[in-house]
Amino acid sequence: MIISRFISKEIIVNICWVSLVLFGLVLFSRFNIFLSQAEVGKISADSIFIALLLFSPELLNIIFPLSVFLAVGFVLTPIFKSHSTVLESGSYSPTRMIWDQKLLIAGIFGTSLFLSAFLSPYFTAKGQQLVDQDNTFAAKISTPEGLVALNPNTFNVFGIKNDQDYSDLIFFNSQELKTFLFGASGSVSSDEEGSKLLLSDGFLYDDANKAISRFESAVIPLEEPTLTEYIPTLDLYRSADLESMRVLLQRLTIPVFCLISLLFSMSFSAYSSFWGRERTYFILTMLNILYLVLTIAPFESSAKNISQLFVNFFSIHCVVAALTVSIYFKQTKKLLGYEGL
Repeated sequence: MIISRFISKEIIVNICWVSLVLFGLVLFSRFNIFLSQAEVGKISADSIFIALLLFSPELLNIIFPLSVFLAVGFVLTPIFKSHSTVLESGSYSPTRMIWDQKLLIAGIFGTSLFLSAFLSPYFTAKGQQLVDQDNTFAAKISTPEGLVALNPNTFNVFGIKNDQDYSDLIFFNSQELKTFLFGASGSVSSDEEGSKLLLSDGFLYDDANKAISRFESAVIPLEEPTLTEYIPTLDLYRSADLESMRVLLQRLTIPVFCLISLLFSMSFSAYSSFWGRERTYFILTMLNILYLVLTIAPFESSAKNISQLFVNFFSIHCVVAALTVSIYFKQTKKLLGYEGL
């Protein structure tokens, strides 16, 4: 039908526009976060734009479901508000509309599944590896040339990097310059207790105690980050341990939200025929945002077994699916103020 093709086209166009606007806003916010991290030395300035590119699929993974229900409500609420009588006379009910849009629904669900289960986890892991690499001890060693600005709220270390070790290492405590540590040579080792810096032939200057202490060797504990490894979704599916299942459900819950939210938005938009476009769109948006928040909340679930994990992740989806079905009941419409029954 012409109306079905029109609805499909309008929904796709509006999803693209809303996604573009939201992505621009979120990307600018993430850029400011990376910029503030670069100021305190948590990420190198040269890596900011690469990190933005690598974390973009993760942003799209959240933005896309938002764009879907916003676009669906924007397209369908005025149609049902202005043309509900014509649609009903032509037997074009919300159920018929959803069936006619089955290809669109399948495409939206497939896109969300690809983003959430495959594209986003891979590039997010690569982006996190980049950030972790910038926070290693080796990445923080700088070679001073001329006047060097010290990074506040973190240690500043300067020296010469060799293939296996370092030389002429000097540490400054933030911007105070009241305490510094020097070592003629150093190397990093790791064991069960973590990473350690082994300094040789150096001294410690402490202005607060007006003291200087020389040492032949010193051991300094390091907080070296654990590099994030990407685990393919199919490998998670084949694994039976609890943590793998937790990560798998985290990757699948957004596509499930996208599907149920899309069906709910298509069904609920029909209420604009007696509620009005603005009220229906507002309630539809608020319910979907609440649904999304409750969907993301179990990501840090502390479930102790598989059954509890499934309950934590999918209980909210079952509730909203039941709510979507109840929208078609005459009792529900009458309860919500529809007087045409």
